[in-house]
Amino acid sequence: MHRQLIIMLLVALVLILMTVQNPNPVSLQFLSWQAQQVPLIIVILISLLVGIIISSVLGLIKQSKLKEKIRHLQREIEELKYPPVVSPEENKDDQEINKD
Repeated sequence: MHRQLIIMLLVALVLILMTVQNPNPVSLQFLSWQAQQVPLIIVILISLLVGIIISSVLGLIKQSKLKEKIRHLQREIEELKYPPVVSPEENKDDQEINKD
């Protein structure tokens, strides 16, 4: 938890430094969309937010797949811990079938 806080503070510090050192607006073009005189910090913040959203969605997808795998493995462990109980009569029937 402390590591995440330190990283967030460092990112915030870098953004503040970039904002102070780059006050000039920039022109932006993306595919057919074009914008004139956009502050650089807005471009950086939008890029940062898009990156956070994409990585969060991918992380949630991976997390749900891993949880499903854990549930499956836990069920398998429980089945191996407590095998089905076979009555002596069923056991005899199985042995007779295997002899034939």
